[in-house]
Amino acid sequence: MKIKSIRTKIALTAGFCLIITSIVLVGYNVYSSNISQKTVSKRSSEIIKREVLDKLQYKAIESAKSINLQIEKGLESAKSVSTSISAIKSYYANDFFHVLNRKVINNLLEAVLNNNSHLHGTYSGWEPNAFDGNDADIESGRNDSDKSGRYVPYITRNQKGHPIIHPLNGYDSSGKYVNGLMKNAWYQIPQKTGKEVVTAPIPYQFQGKRLWLASMSVPIFVKGKFVGVAGTDFNLDYVQNLAVKASQGIYNGKSHVVISTDKGLVVADSQNAKNIGQSVRQIYNDKTFQNLYSWLSNDARIDDENSHFYRVLVPISFGDSGVRWFITLEVSKALVLNNLYQLNEELAGQAVKHILNQIAIGVSMTIVALLGILYFSDKLSRPILSSVKMAQMVSKGRFDSRLGHVSSDEIGQLSEALDEMAISLQKQVKAAETVAQGDLTIDIELASEQDQLGLALKKMVEKLSELIQHISTRSGVIAENAAQISGLSQTLASGATTSASSVTEINSTISHIAQQIRSSSEDARHVSHLSGVSNTYAVTASEIMNELSGAMVEIESSGNDINTIISSIEGIAEQTNLLALNAAIEAARAGEAGRGFTVVAEEVRNLAVRCANAVQETSTLIKNSATRTKRGIELTDKATQSLQDIVNNVSSVSTLMEKIAQASTEQSVGAELVSQGINQIDSVTHGNRSNSELCASAAELLTKESSELAGLVKKFRL
Repeated sequence: MKIKSIRTKIALTAGFCLIITSIVLVGYNVYSSNISQKTVSKRSSEIIKREVLDKLQYKAIESAKSINLQIEKGLESAKSVSTSISAIKSYYANDFFHVLNRKVINNLLEAVLNNNSHLHGTYSGWEPNAFDGNDADIESGRNDSDKSGRYVPYITRNQKGHPIIHPLNGYDSSGKYVNGLMKNAWYQIPQKTGKEVVTAPIPYQFQGKRLWLASMSVPIFVKGKFVGVAGTDFNLDYVQNLAVKASQGIYNGKSHVVISTDKGLVVADSQNAKNIGQSVRQIYNDKTFQNLYSWLSNDARIDDENSHFYRVLVPISFGDSGVRWFITLEVSKALVLNNLYQLNEELAGQAVKHILNQIAIGVSMTIVALLGILYFSDKLSRPILSSVKMAQMVSKGRFDSRLGHVSSDEIGQLSEALDEMAISLQKQVKAAETVAQGDLTIDIELASEQDQLGLALKKMVEKLSELIQHISTRSGVIAENAAQISGLSQTLASGATTSASSVTEINSTISHIAQQIRSSSEDARHVSHLSGVSNTYAVTASEIMNELSGAMVEIESSGNDINTIISSIEGIAEQTNLLALNAAIEAARAGEAGRGFTVVAEEVRNLAVRCANAVQETSTLIKNSATRTKRGIELTDKATQSLQDIVNNVSSVSTLMEKIAQASTEQSVGAELVSQGINQIDSVTHGNRSNSELCASAAELLTKESSELAGLVKKFRL
C-alpha cells in the first residue's frame, strides 16, 4: 500500500526508528545486565575465593603453628632429657652411677611429664647394658626394665592422672602396625640415622581404650656412640580437637580439616575421628590424593578448578627430624558460594524484574512517544498540507490565498517562499490584466534575477509594444495607400468616362466615314471633297485614338501601381498576422497572465486576415481591369493604325481616285471592322469604369478597416 500522507510517513518512520531504538536499548540493557551480573558473579567468586583461601591458609597456618608448638615442646623435652643424660654420662663416665641412676632418670622423665600436660608419656630406651652395665643384676619385676634388666622406662598417667611407670615394648620388634608403620620406628630410626624422629599415628591400648599417639624420640649418644633414645608421646586427641576447633572456626564446622603425615596417614580428621591412622585415600579419591601430594614440597595453596572444594595445604616441619605433616583445610564451593548463588539468583530475579520493567517502561514510553510523534507530526504536517493546498490552487491559476505561517524552521521558510511566490504571481496577473486593458506602459517588477515568468512577461510587453507600434505605422501606410488607390480609381473612372465619350464620337465618325465610302462610288467628284473632310476627321480620330491609347497606358500603369500597393498591403497584412501569431504564442507561454492579451492578439490577427482578404479581392479586380485595359490598348493601337491608314488613303485619294471604286468595298468592310473595334473599345471603357468604381469601393473598405485597426491600436498606451 502506497502511503500518500506525509504525516503518516513521519509518524511511521519516527515510530519505526523509536521502536528499533527501544528494542536496541532494552536489548542492550538486558545484555549489559547479564554481563554486569556475570562480571559481578565472577569478581565476587574471585574475591570470595581469595578470601576463603586466605582464611583457610591463615587457619591452617595457625593450626600448624599450634601443632608444631606442641610437637616441638615434646621434642624439646626429649632433647633436654637426651642432652642431659648424654652430658652427664660423658662427664661422669667413671662415676656415673653416683650422679645418675635409674631412679633419677625415672624422676626426670616424670618431671617432664608433669610439666607438660599435653604429653601422654615420657620414655627412655637404652641399649642392653648401655645405661649402667648392670642389666643382669637388676631384680626381676622392676617396672622400668624388661625381663632382661634392660633399662626401658615409660612413664604415663593413670585414670586419676597420677604418674605410673612400666617398661616399653616393641622396641626390638620388626613388625608393623595395621597402618603400615614399623612398630619400633621410634627406636630403630634414631639408632640407624642418629636423628630425632616423630612417628605417628601409633595405635596404643591404654586402660582399655585405644589411643593414637605421636612419638617423638631423640637419640642419646655418649662419646659418639648410640646408647639409647629419650622420647615423649603426644596424644593425638589434642590434634583431633585442634582440627575440630579449626573446622568450627570455618563456616561453623561445615569445613573439613585433615592433618596427615608425609606417609599419607591421617593424624586428625575434623569430620570423622575414625579415619585417624587410616590412609588419606579413605578421605580423598585417587585424583585428589595425587593432586594434594604432588604439592607436598610446596607451601602454596591448592585450588583445583575442577573440584567442588576450595583446599589449602600447609606443611608442618618438626625440628631436625625431616618429618613433615600436612594440614589440609577444605570447604565446599557450594557452601562458600551459597550466599553468592543466592545473591546471583536474587540478582537474576531482580534482573528479570528489571527487564520486564524496562520492557514495560520502554513499551509505555514508546506508546507515549508515538502519541507525541503523531501530535507533532500532525502539527508539522499542517503547514505542509496547507502549502500543498495552496500549491494546488496556484496550479489551478488562483494566487489570492496566503499561508501566513511564521516560524524560523524550514517549514516556515517554505511557507514564506510560497507566500512570496503567490504575491509575485498575483502581481504578474495584475500586470497581465493591465496589459490586456491596453496599458503597455506598465513596469514589470521582477521577483529576482532568476524570475523567468517576470522576465518572459516583461519581454512579452516589450515585444507587444513594438508590435503595436509597427501595426500602427503599417495601418497609417495602409490608409495612405488606400487613399491613393481611391484617387487613382476615381481618376481612372473619370478617364474611362472621357474615353467612352470619345469612343462614341469616333464611332459616329466611323459610321459617317462608312457612309461616305459607300456613297463614294456614286459621286467621284464629291469624293475629293469628302476625302479632305475624311482626312481631317481621320487626323482628329488618330489624335483621339493616340490620346485613348495613352490613357489606356496610364490606366495600365495605375493598375500596376495599385498591384504594387496591394502587394505592400498584403505583406503588411501577413506581417500583422505573423506579429499577432507571435503575440498569441508569447501570451500562451505567459499562461493565465497572458490570456487577455491572447484575445487582443486574436482580434489583431482577424483584422489582418480580413485586410488580406480585402486586398486579395481588390487585387483580383485590378488584375481583371488591367487585363481588359491591355485588351483595350491593343484594340486602340489597331484603331490608331486603321485611322493612320485612312489618313494615308485620304491623302492619296486625289491621286488614287481611279481606285476609289475598287477600294470602296474594302473601305466599307474596314469601316465596319473599325466600327466593331470602336464598339469593343467602348465596352472596355465602360468595363474599366465599373472596375474603377469597384477598386474605389475596395479602397474605401480598406481605408475603413485600416481606421478600425488604428482604433484598436489606439487602445494600447505605449
